[in-house]
Order: sequence, then C-alpha cells, then structure tokens
Amino acid sequence: MLSARSAGVPTRAGHTDIRRNNQELVLRHLWAAGSASRAGIAASAGLTRATVSRLVGSLIELGLVEEAGVATGGGQGRPGTELRLAGRHVLAVGAEVNVDYLTLLVVDLANRQVHHWQRPFDAHRAGAEASLAALAQACSSWLDSLPERPAAERVPFVAGLGVAVPGLVDERRGMVGRAPNLGWHDVPVAELLTAELGDRVGPVTVGNEANRAALAEYRVGSHAGTEHLVYVTGDVGIGGGLIVQGRPLLGARGYGGEVGHMLLDPAGPLCGCGRRGCWEAFVGLEALLAEVAEPSAGPGAGESSEERIARVVRRAEQGDATVLSALDRLAEYVGTGCANIAALFDPDVIVLGGYFSAVARWIMAPARTALAARLLASPTPGTGELAVSDLGFAAAARGAATHIVDRVISDPHVLLGTRGR
Repeated sequence: MLSARSAGVPTRAGHTDIRRNNQELVLRHLWAAGSASRAGIAASAGLTRATVSRLVGSLIELGLVEEAGVATGGGQGRPGTELRLAGRHVLAVGAEVNVDYLTLLVVDLANRQVHHWQRPFDAHRAGAEASLAALAQACSSWLDSLPERPAAERVPFVAGLGVAVPGLVDERRGMVGRAPNLGWHDVPVAELLTAELGDRVGPVTVGNEANRAALAEYRVGSHAGTEHLVYVTGDVGIGGGLIVQGRPLLGARGYGGEVGHMLLDPAGPLCGCGRRGCWEAFVGLEALLAEVAEPSAGPGAGESSEERIARVVRRAEQGDATVLSALDRLAEYVGTGCANIAALFDPDVIVLGGYFSAVARWIMAPARTALAARLLASPTPGTGELAVSDLGFAAAARGAATHIVDRVISDPHVLLGTRGR
C-alpha cells in the first residue's frame, strides 16, 4: 500500500498520456494563435514536424482541426498549409442562474457563439429546484431546435453543460453550499440538472459565477492571456474571480474570491449575507438602486439587472443630480475595495464586469484615483490597471462554456467518446 507521502508522487507518463498532452499543445496553440502551419506549431511547441503531422492528422479525423489554405510569409521552401480550429459540431453549453435572470449561452470549440438566451427570472422567490427546472427547460428547448444533419456532416456533440451560480460552490461535488442572495443552501445543482436532462448535455459542472467570468476574461476577453488578473462581477452580489500565473485560484475549499464580503465598515449598511459593512453593501447593484430611488433588485422585481441599470444610465445621461452624486460615491467605494484587492494579490489588471461596465464613463476615472491613493505601490503601466470588461452580463455563462471547451481541449478522445460518438 502506498503511504500518504508516496501517494502524491507522480508516476511515469505512458504513451497515451504523452499523446494526449501533445494533442492539447496543438489545440491550445491554435486557440491562442487563431491559425498556424504545422511547422509553426512544431517550432512553438518544441515538437518534431513528424509528430505534429501525426497529431494534426488525428485531430482532423475528429473534426477538431481543419486546413485553411496556404500559409503566407517569407519563409524559404514550399509554403505550408494553415491550420485552424474547426469543431463546429462540438458544442459547449454555459449557463448562469442569478438573482433576477437566467442565461444560456452555447459556443463551439473555436468559441464561435451558436446560441444565446437570457430572460428575467426571480430565482430567489422561485427557489432552487424551480430555478434549475426552468434552466433545464430552456436547455431542452435549444436541444430540440438543433437541425438534422445530412449523413455527410458530423452529428452535433454536446460536450457538457457548465453552470455558474453566485455563491460558495463545491466544484467536485457539483454542490452550491451557500448562495445568500439566492437563498440557497446545500443545493446539489449537478445532480438536479442531470436528473432533468439525462445525458443529452453530457457532464454537468458547477462553478462560482465570478470564477467562471474570470476564466472567460482570461481566455476570450479584452485582457485574454493576462497571467495575473482579478475579475470583479457587478450585480446584486459582488464576487471576485482570481487568475494567478494563468490559473484560477480557488482556495482550499473552492471558496476563494469572495471579495464582496470584505469588511469596509463594521457599522455600515446591512449586506445580503446578514453582516454589516461588506463591500457588496456599498457597491452592489441593490445599494445603487436604493440610493437613486429605483425599484429594488430584490425578489419580485420582475426585471433583469441589465434592464434596471439601463434606467439609471438614462438618468445619468440626462444629468440627474441624484444619480450623478450616487455614482461619485460608488466610484470612491469601488476604488477603495479594489485597493484592498490589489494590495493582497498585486494583479496586472482588475477587470470590472456586470453593471459596472454600464456606468464606466462616470466611475472609472474617480475609481482609479481612489485606487492609486490607497496603494502603497502606485499602479504602473501594465501593472495594477483598473479596466472594464466587454463581455457584459453574459460573462459568467461564457466562462462556464469555456470551462467545458477546456475539458475537450485537454482530453478530446475521452470527452468525444463519452456517449459513443
């Protein structure tokens, strides 16, 4: 029997492991580069041209890579053939359940959007089971709409369903331990959705919505590839997703990134978590709406966050003094909270998403000033930047779908063989 110490020692990689790793190298290179020749991939990945040719051949057979014409460039010898990701038949489903809306977003292997659906939904009042049933119904409707493919074309393969939820998520068990703004406790999300959908969507994964949004920002956002990145989601709840050295930082139990519950003032306003003075209580959408006397974002509101913040924006554009004053205070608190994050993680960039994007023109300059004033080490070009996401309210669903794509890229044979396709 292995001892506890020896159980953590890696074993020698076999031929299958090496081949899978090398296939992943090819796919990730094409994901990042967009297109490349076999010779270009070989040079970048440190593989021989013969090895790359064999790998590319198998990936073309799987329909994950395709040839895209003759490569251009000034190299000597016969021009190579450009390669790019194909995988239009490989579909990854991302979803989000938030306080007042449901989102479903489908992409293919090359991150081309195939389907996007979002609607207002009072998830707090409906409860966990009804909310997940509504999401499953939306997913079933999309699956039923998939067209029949001619015999010569590949059958659509749904590689998995990724679900993002604003709360504490145990990813290994597919369980939401606590989601204060939803009122959920110990909800087996993966189990409930699998019961509703069977094997029509493949494996179901569950993650925190800010962590998934951070993944989307790192993979496909305007700051893609930034190795030290923090994403702050702006909604009814405030969450944080952390990317450190190009990898998500989830913490010992997967609960890392709960920046919305940093304490700013012990005597401050009541937060949705039941405590006082959390950052979320100052900069969450609910707090802003209350300050400008807009209808609550809480249960029964009947509108999505996107619709609600649009009214605030219209008032700001009209010069509403109440709104403009509230946005000034919001910017100060945003900068203060981001300074705490920057002092702890020293990221290259802190990206503000969700409703912050809608009010960016009013809050970003003063927020950056407040951030710089509260840091021991002032931001420098390329480090400590405060930026705005361009992924909108679909960021978490996009990240949940990207998580599924990552699984395919990491091991295409296992995932594509899951249901005998």
